[in-house]
Amino acid sequence: MKKLIFAALSLILAGSFYGCEPIVEDGPEPAALQAEQFQANIAPVMVNGKRSNRVICETSSKVSVQWTDGIKTYTGNRAVMTLFLTGQQVITAVALNQDGSTFTKDFTVNVEEKSFAVEPQYEYLCGTGEKTWTWQGEKCFGNGGAGETGPAWWVLNPSDVTTQCRDKKLDADGLGATMTFTLRGLKMKKTSSDQKVRAGAFTMDLASNSANGWSYGIGSIRVSGTNILCGHDFNDPGLKAWSEYNIVSLTPDKMVLAAQEFDKDGWWYYVFVPSN
Repeated sequence: MKKLIFAALSLILAGSFYGCEPIVEDGPEPAALQAEQFQANIAPVMVNGKRSNRVICETSSKVSVQWTDGIKTYTGNRAVMTLFLTGQQVITAVALNQDGSTFTKDFTVNVEEKSFAVEPQYEYLCGTGEKTWTWQGEKCFGNGGAGETGPAWWVLNPSDVTTQCRDKKLDADGLGATMTFTLRGLKMKKTSSDQKVRAGAFTMDLASNSANGWSYGIGSIRVSGTNILCGHDFNDPGLKAWSEYNIVSLTPDKMVLAAQEFDKDGWWYYVFVPSN
């Protein structure tokens, strides 16, 4: 009898145990990292004993990360970046915590040698970080047909551009006006000859040369917040401005841009040289 009672009790207890829901205790949410807590390893690839412009960025922190040198952006907890310049370069980590908060942290890396190729046009345009351009001394602006290397029909010198801007009540973008391009952050600043400053940004697309539907040149440049000098369609009644230009050519010493007229087949050409 005792054995029967013991067996029955055992079955009851077992049934009670297996019928219970498991108890789960919620722990605290993971703490959001602050910038000073974010750890990363930023290591240049060594080539012939020198720190190259190829840099490996890694972190084990539990965040989502984008890395940027102010020119291009890479995503992931490990990224291989190719930097554009030598010397002290800044890499910024933009991190997203699990709670949705974000932070940024800068890391400095010393690049001794450009061992890996990058598009040279960025350095042509921005120099070693910043570069200022102005009108070519003559034959700097005007129109022509598609496929020209500069103005061919109506050809103006910088002093003529001054007169045109004044008569059309545009910014004083003629003789003495400049454009400054900054590599980090892809920033642009236009300074008119009366020292009026308009700041903005730019991007270059060197994979496509089909700005304005015209496949010519080495790529395109898009501006925002400001414009290139005298970037208006003079044959448009409203003097409309463009935001994108074909890069006809670009070297350290000369830049030629072009844009198609809004309602016609002609093109406007802009010829710039570095400002001394």
